[in-house]
Amino acid sequence: MKTMLIPILTLAATCTAFADLERKDSSEFDYKYEMIKLPTEEDVDGNGKYDFTGGDASWMTCGSGADAGTILMDMSKGNKSLTSSADIDTTGDLWKKMGVTHQTGYTIETHLKILESTGSAGAFFLNASLTGGNYNCFLYFFTDHLNWGSTKVSDIDATQWHTYRVVRLAGEEKYHLYIDGTLVSDNLANAYGNTLYRLIFGAGGANYKSKVRVEYLRLTTGAFAPQTEKDTRLSSDEFDVKYEMSADDTSISTSTSTSDWTINGTSNVTITKENGVLSVTPQQGKQPYWITTDKAWKNLVTFDTSYTVEFSTKIRSCTLTNGGDRTLQFWVATPRATGNIIIGEKHVYWQISSSMGDNIELDSSDNTDKMHKFRIAFDGETHGGFTVWRDDVKIGEKLGDLAAYNGASYSFARFGIPGSTSGGAFDIGYIRWTLDGVHSPYTRKGLMVIVK
Repeated sequence: MKTMLIPILTLAATCTAFADLERKDSSEFDYKYEMIKLPTEEDVDGNGKYDFTGGDASWMTCGSGADAGTILMDMSKGNKSLTSSADIDTTGDLWKKMGVTHQTGYTIETHLKILESTGSAGAFFLNASLTGGNYNCFLYFFTDHLNWGSTKVSDIDATQWHTYRVVRLAGEEKYHLYIDGTLVSDNLANAYGNTLYRLIFGAGGANYKSKVRVEYLRLTTGAFAPQTEKDTRLSSDEFDVKYEMSADDTSISTSTSTSDWTINGTSNVTITKENGVLSVTPQQGKQPYWITTDKAWKNLVTFDTSYTVEFSTKIRSCTLTNGGDRTLQFWVATPRATGNIIIGEKHVYWQISSSMGDNIELDSSDNTDKMHKFRIAFDGETHGGFTVWRDDVKIGEKLGDLAAYNGASYSFARFGIPGSTSGGAFDIGYIRWTLDGVHSPYTRKGLMVIVK
């Protein structure tokens, strides 16, 4: 009986500790470093000094394209770290400005993945410490596990994206560790003994050889558990605006413009509606063909609107004269953020440039075998880029916009042929959208894969 009681009592204590902490999402933390620029160039605390030092900043770079909104920390170049330390700059120290003490406690959250690691001491570490005692957090990251000090606390594939949260309880020499919102431990003690007053994020010596990509680092005083995840899944059947390509749905015509949609270049294309799909067959070498709506989009969708668009399509053929695999192009545009997906027989691209070589390949599955669903979502609250799903599987996130069109008067949803030398044919089954947020599909069949 004693053998059985031990894990039960431990679980009960864990659940109680988890419930007792106030919950707060890291987006509400006081100090947030979103990696739009380097933390060594940030003055979030507003004291006129940069919040972190990092020595030679050449070891950190801001990401672009699919990696926009992240930084690469290349600690293979030596003992490199982001440091906020009173020993370095007493008047400009972030950790001191935050007012973190033994009595206040603190919460630190970061979202990252390890790209490579060859160091004998691990990839890197997070260290936060206070004066007045041996109050130290030491979280060591390895590619396949985490250590708290010298003790393993979790087996995890750290080469994938994960969210890590360290909570120091107020007035107690105790820490909680969460990974992806799940409590891993609620009874971690001070890891090592020193009385320094600092926050360090990076390599701790020559034996740390790694490259790490970081999406954010967020800090606040006080001890907070993660928010319970809000369920934002929504079937497109429940979207507010729906255009179905059935024969009795006249919202999109096969020959003329309608109250919502304008047809451009009707002489260059053959359009039919049968078997519940809109079939589009352009003439080779003709000017681009588009079906566009601005009446149902313009003035309703702005840069600050969070929206989700889903459509179904099948690529019937691709007969380009200038190479490449792209038949259908689908735009969602506002004057400050234009999302542009290009779909071919066996490729899906995200367009960020007029040059196809600069664009991002999201997927290489067959799009000719049946109707496939594509979903595009934009977060108007954070402006953190676009997210794309194919058949309910996420294939891209934090995707940049087609910057060349920002500032223009574009405000529409549009689908058609991407260029005058494009050819091929496609079917559209439906187009649906909602303007009330970013919604993922109900079914999640796989993990995100981005191929550059």
